[in-house]
Parts: sequence; C-alpha cells; structure tokens
Amino acid sequence: MTTVTEQFRAARDLLVQHREDYEAAREAFQWPRFSHFNFALDWFDHFAADPATADRPALVITEIDGTSTRRTFAELSRRSDQVANWLLGLGARVATASC
Repeated sequence: MTTVTEQFRAARDLLVQHREDYEAAREAFQWPRFSHFNFALDWFDHFAADPATADRPALVITEIDGTSTRRTFAELSRRSDQVANWLLGLGARVATASC
C-alpha cells in the first residue's frame, strides 16, 4: 500500500517525465484518488521531516525582472504551521470532510 505522498509524487513524476509530450502526458495521467490529502502535512511536512530533503528548494517564484524568491521544504512547513495556528486562534476548525 502506498501513502498519499507516494501517490501524489508518482503523479507528479509522470507529468515531469512527459513534460515535453503533452499528448503522452494527457493519455497517461490520472489524478490520484485520495480519501484525504493535505498539501502542508502530506507534502511539505513529509520532505521537511527528512534531513536529506528538508533544505531542498520546494518553491521558487521568479518575477518578470528575473528576481527570485526561494523557499525550502522546512521553511514552508514552518510557515504552514504558523498559518494553521493563526487560523485556529481566530476560531477556525479542522474540516472533517474528505476530498
């Protein structure tokens, strides 16, 4: 049995593999069928917890002028925790509905 992280990664890897062949990507790709997937917990936190990947780039935003903002998995994991705690402090609650 594979985890939701492994299922998401496999789907992502398939798209990367076919990044220059739209028709092949379209034919082969299927969205993973998750009962639940949380991008922060199942993706960023997964890689942030592993010392081998925690400091790897997770997100790069490049502006038109060429400047870039880079964030590691560890940084995004910490920030998502901050945002989640802020929202909880405002009264937000965790949803129980599945995807």
